[in-house]
Amino acid sequence: MKIETLKLWEGRDDVELTTFLTMPDSFIKNPTPKPAIIVCPGGAYQTCPRHGNEGDPVAMTFAADGYQAFVLEYSVATKTSQENTTFPAQILDLGKAMLTIREHAEAWSVDVDKISIIGFSAGAHLCGMYASTWHEGLLADTFGVEKEVFKPLSALLMYGVLDYVIQDEFTASNQNPMLPDDMNVPVMGAVRPSKEVLEKWSPICHVTKEMPPTFLGAAVDDGMVPSIQSVKMAEKLHMTGVPYELHMFQYGDHGFSLGRNLFEPFREDKAHACAQWVSLAKTFLMHQIAEESTEKERNPFSQ
Repeated sequence: MKIETLKLWEGRDDVELTTFLTMPDSFIKNPTPKPAIIVCPGGAYQTCPRHGNEGDPVAMTFAADGYQAFVLEYSVATKTSQENTTFPAQILDLGKAMLTIREHAEAWSVDVDKISIIGFSAGAHLCGMYASTWHEGLLADTFGVEKEVFKPLSALLMYGVLDYVIQDEFTASNQNPMLPDDMNVPVMGAVRPSKEVLEKWSPICHVTKEMPPTFLGAAVDDGMVPSIQSVKMAEKLHMTGVPYELHMFQYGDHGFSLGRNLFEPFREDKAHACAQWVSLAKTFLMHQIAEESTEKERNPFSQ
């Protein structure tokens, strides 16, 4: 496997794209380009730990199934200035990652029409904003290319902040010692942004038919990001006509990533049903990559 880290912006060391590539054997003259997936870890836009449970391990589980996988370390408060972290900076980071992969597609054996994105928590918010706004002009205008090159094949949003209005109300009445009181300041410029600002940066408010097929996963007992956001996002996708899947697990809390125990991942007795999202997501992706895999069995009762 080829593991390499690239700086995405000239003059900055904080935004990086790390590759997890399975390269074809030299005796294969015409290797088949592979689907790709970009992983965006969580961290409340304060941190973006590539080496945590939502970064490298996720990329490698997809790489093991034949995907060309990437981990994006996007702009966060503990690594750069507020000037660099204010929304929509992270959308531009993801757009730059998408362009970089397309530019290296031949060398990296990537099928440019089959690049998906997956995010966790804040990373899911980023992927949700990207997936719902890729066509609005921000990316095309910033990079000077056609907007179609930014469209992801699909988006996988795991226990994400998808409605900042709901999240703001929950955070105000449920203080979490792990999160700073001013965590909204680096990205939205205020401790308690206005409803207009909250809606502006809520993926649920940007859903249109341009949104790619979307996979949603969350745990009902999530104590940090209310899982009702995933339910409401699924409803919005359903009413808009966007293909989607929603998987709500009874247990898992927040940050379950691959569904293993965080401190003793080798303990199978600590695994919950939420671990099943991985195989469900891979089936979902297969249906987007290979349309023929969605062909239904002939049902004699409907003839």
